[in-house]
Amino acid sequence: MNPSDVFRKRNLSKINFEYEELIGRDLSDSNMKGVVLKNRDIHNADFSCTDLSGADLSGSILFYVKMRGADLRGADLSNAKLWDAELYGADMREADIRGADLFYTDLRSVDLSGANLSGVNIRHTNFEGAVLESVNFEGANYDLHTLDTISKNWKIELKKQGNQW
Repeated sequence: MNPSDVFRKRNLSKINFEYEELIGRDLSDSNMKGVVLKNRDIHNADFSCTDLSGADLSGSILFYVKMRGADLRGADLSNAKLWDAELYGADMREADIRGADLFYTDLRSVDLSGANLSGVNIRHTNFEGAVLESVNFEGANYDLHTLDTISKNWKIELKKQGNQW
């Protein structure tokens, strides 16, 4: 077994990760419901198809992280840095993403219903096919690239609530 796979396909919901190095780890297909990974550097990790519902990832560095199909319902991603992260098909309903940096993040086909994206950086973020019902974009920073990926109705909302770069 590859050392980076030790957490793959496991029930990790009761684990204290305070002293565990998670950079580059494969945590895919695992149960990490409600875990606390606040203010951690977790770049290059793989959380694909992982249950992170209710998890606290606030303030974490999640550069180049794979979260394809992950369950992030109600997760706290406030002030997290998700540069170039892959969240294709993730469930992010009711997630707290306030103040996060989603620069170049792939949010295609993500369900963001009821998510709080106030004050986020969504420059070069791809929202193609994303569900944006009741999303708060207040003070979000966006660019023309991002606008091109959002449906017409939500494009109007983003322009009303956010700030174009």
